[in-house]
This record gives sequence, structure tokens and C-alpha cells, in this order.
Amino acid sequence: MTDDKHAKRAARELAAREGISYTAARRRLAEPSDVDQEQPPQLIPIAISTAALFDIDALDEGERMVVDCLRALAAEGQPLAVRMAEPDPEVVEARMRAEEKGITPQWKRWASVEAAVDGYVLRETQYGPNRSGYTSTSRGPRVPVPVRTADGTVTVVAMPEWARLHEGRWIWEHTGWPVGAPGRIVDPPQEFSPAPGLRWQVAVWLDLGYEGKVLGEDYIGGTSDWSTVGWCTNRDDAQLIARAFTAHRGNHARADVIEHGTDNGVVSVTRDTYLPAPGAPARPRPPALGEPRGTLAAGPRPASPDRSEITEPAWYQGAKHPPTSSLIVWTGTGWRTLVHTYWQSANIAAVLGIGAGGPYEWAEAWGPRHPDRDLHDWTQEGRELTHRFPEPSYQERTKLIDAMRRAHEDALVDALADRGGLTRDQAVARLAQGGEQYRQVLEVGQATISRALHTARRALPEGPERTAIRHALDDLMYRHLLPADAECIAGEQLDREVESTRSPETTAWCRRAVTEYVSPAADPAAAGAEGFRPQDTKVAS
Repeated sequence: MTDDKHAKRAARELAAREGISYTAARRRLAEPSDVDQEQPPQLIPIAISTAALFDIDALDEGERMVVDCLRALAAEGQPLAVRMAEPDPEVVEARMRAEEKGITPQWKRWASVEAAVDGYVLRETQYGPNRSGYTSTSRGPRVPVPVRTADGTVTVVAMPEWARLHEGRWIWEHTGWPVGAPGRIVDPPQEFSPAPGLRWQVAVWLDLGYEGKVLGEDYIGGTSDWSTVGWCTNRDDAQLIARAFTAHRGNHARADVIEHGTDNGVVSVTRDTYLPAPGAPARPRPPALGEPRGTLAAGPRPASPDRSEITEPAWYQGAKHPPTSSLIVWTGTGWRTLVHTYWQSANIAAVLGIGAGGPYEWAEAWGPRHPDRDLHDWTQEGRELTHRFPEPSYQERTKLIDAMRRAHEDALVDALADRGGLTRDQAVARLAQGGEQYRQVLEVGQATISRALHTARRALPEGPERTAIRHALDDLMYRHLLPADAECIAGEQLDREVESTRSPETTAWCRRAVTEYVSPAADPAAAGAEGFRPQDTKVAS
């Protein structure tokens, strides 16, 4: 770090400590001093460390008087007055049109703020920060906002002019502070529990401020705001996640643990609030492509739970977008669900430090299964594993793939032995003797039955019946377990299919393949099964 950067940092700290402008602090630091006095640490309110300070010396006399009056009110601990100006006619017309169309809940109220000697005057506008003409170089005027620290020091922040209505209270859009009492982020907005058992909500304030700028905005004009991380069944899990999000210095300026009632008729209550410590370390950078994500614990990774163990809660009927993704953790004796979230399992696992040295050594992310998403059909059919934590290494992934292939081959051998009245060694010998041609017959029989199940599945709406057929499909494709009346439903499927695209001989061959797959012939050579016919034997030899 250069000497100039050191001087800038010292000036900002002095300005915040003394409640003076940045220019005055630079002048004071430039004056010779015989004794360097070490200042005690100051308690700075949330987001002031990422706020641009107001340069009072650059203001004219009238503006400086407004700033001095606001600072005096803040030093006395007095609330700042908030008055509404007459709204523009276009704003009133736009709101009336929205109400006529029945979209009142989606109407977001914005206001442009002007400073006065006793507070602020708000003029309601139709658009917020991402209005037309709002560019990276033209961000609009700044408004002086005095903030009083715990020791009585007043700092004047240069705030962008935008405010919005938050649960009946006007707040600064970029920091979440109430306009009339700045310095502390407002509580999270009221939400409803998505399921009876998920009573503990974890909400974090995502601060987009960066390098001394209070203009925390993303590339689409979005600003800092509250975000729900997930929902837990108990307070301990929620506290663990909230503490993890504020353990480092970064974009998460505050985390709240909110308790909800046993039903949605009870108002939620914030039980715990966590702030980053003044000396908290910076959040480590995410691993680059190819770098290990998380530290693998000693010992093998526990086997994933069965699909029947990972169930969804009974969502409330009014829950339009429930947190269908979940993070499950290994406790040493079994798996349990830590949090239900909105596809933030990977972020939560990274913040918690899943792996060696973390609160849990192993974790997995499970989410809703949409098998027809390639067809733009988002019907859910059960749940599926989406990620493992810590991320498996290349060697571990190779072992998992090899184990899956061996399990699939073992399932085929067991099914052939069970349905054909053979021993396991005899089933292995039959597969070896029949070669690829015999395996193709078995695959065609399996595929014909799976087509019949797909036809029945797609004819049903989302629900337990459709999910049950999906599970039957999984059992057929991965474990070679037959559904009830497999040969019958496969025959009906072949009867329904139009033979304009294939010959009757092909249909007959599919029927023979289904019969061989469901009830393997005692003597495949006498039955004329592919791979055992004389012409096949000659070709193979």
C-alpha cells in the first residue's frame, strides 16, 4: 500500500471519529504534530464503513447551514422530520392504473429526498434508482444524512437521493436506514413460514457497497436489501447459519434469526441479531476453477441417503415459491436436514465451512427433480441429489462412477438369475456367451417397458401417483426391478404405437425382447435368442 493510500485511510478514520469533513481531516493530518496520540477504537454504525462522507467545505453557505442543523439534531438524539410533498400527477395516475388492474401488492413506492433544516422532504416518484437516464456516471444528487455513533460522534454521510416505503416506513434505498432515524438497518420485512415445521427464518442484509461507496448497486440497478437464506426447524441451526454469515467482513452486514408461530396467523419476532465484529477477517476468496472446494475429512464419504429419506415438508397451500432445495448434513451416525433454502445450499455450505474443521464434515444438497425440463415441462417428480460437499476430487468422482457401473452390472446379473431360475455364475456365463447381441435384446425389452411407464407418467398431473411411476422407472433403469404387469403394459404400448415408422417385424422383435427380459428362456439357443443362434455364434467365432 502506498503512502497516499495510508494518508487517505487515516483521513477517513479521522473524519468519522471527529465528525468533520474529509478535506478538513486531510488538512489536520498535514499539520506538524509533536506527539502522535493513539485514538481508542470507535463504535461505527452499520454500513458507515462503506459510506462516502459529505465534504462540507465544498458547500455554499445555505447548504452548510442545512447540514449543521441536521448534525445538531442528530447530536441531541432528536428524530429527523419526514414530510411528504404533493406527488406528481403521473405518479397518482400510475398508482390508480395499477390498483385497477389488481396489482397493488406489486406496487413499489419510491421517493426523491431533499434535505431541510429539520429533516427531509420526500417527493414521490414513479421510478427508483434504475430510472431512465440513471447511468454509471450520472447517479443523481447526494443528500446529507447525519449518523450518531454510540459515543455521541456525528458523521455526515453523502446518501443518494432515493428512498422507498418499507412496511409503512420510509427508508434509504441504499443502506436500509430509516429516513427519520438513520444509522441502523431496519428489521427484515414480514414473511410467512412456508410449512408448519419451518418456524425459524434466517435473513441477511446483503450490502452491495464497495470501497468507500454507499452506492451499493449491481449491474441492473438493484440495491442492498434483505434476503432470506433459508428456513430451519430449530433455533440452534438458524443461529449456526446466521453466525457463519457474519463471521467475516464482507457483503453480509447483518443476519437475523426470526421466529414464526405455529401457524401463519402469528406475527414473526426477531430473536437474534448478528453483526460482523469490528476486527473480523476478510472473507476468503472463492476457489478458482480447478482448486479444491473445501477440505476433505479423513475417512470415506458416507453413502447418500435413500430417496425415501429425503422428503419435502407439507407446504402451506398459499406458499407460491416454497424453499424446495435443502442442505442435509452428516452427524456421524446419520443424515439430517439442516435448512430448507431457495437454491442457496452451495453458498450456505461454503459459509459454514463444510469439511474438515467445520461444524459438519459432510453435506449434500437435494432439490426438486424435473425430469422433463428439456421439454420445458417443470412438473416435479420427487427429489434428487444435486451436489456433494466438500466437492469430490477427480479420484473420488472416478471411484463413484466405477462403483455405479459395477452396481448396475450386478443388478442385471441378479435380475437375470432371479427371473431365469439361474445361479449367479450361470447368469454371468449367459451374458458372456450371448455377448453384445444378447445384451441389446435385454436393453430393448427394458426400453419398451420404460416407454410404457413414460406414457402413463406424462398422462398424470403432478402428485404422488406420478412420482410413484417415476420411482418405478428409476428402479427399472438402475436396478432392473420390474413394475407390476410389466409384459402386459409393454404389449399395450406396442399396440398403441403407430407402425408407420417401423415394420411389423420390428414390433415383433420388441415383443420377443420384452419376453426375454421379463422371463428369460431356459434354453436361449432353442428359443432363438440373439447371441445364441448359429449364425450369431459363427460371427462371434
